[in-house]
Amino acid sequence: MTRGMVGWAGGSAGPDFFIYTHAAPATHWAHDHTIIGEIADSISWKTLDALHALPAATGGGGMTMLRTPVQLHVMKTPPWLQAK
Repeated sequence: MTRGMVGWAGGSAGPDFFIYTHAAPATHWAHDHTIIGEIADSISWKTLDALHALPAATGGGGMTMLRTPVQLHVMKTPPWLQAK
């Protein structure tokens, strides 16, 4: 898994949706993660950078989680790019 890949983890308590944002490729996962997409536009990357700036803590399993949940709205095509 490389930076920007969108994953679906179903290994234990999942399924969980996540975006891999580490600079180095992930080499530590087994077979229970599926790539379902990829971050490809600069607007999405700006949003991810803003999320990285929020307070976070390392939790169970060594995963980094935001200290306070945020509300996200995911769409296939942003409204300003849709055909009219």
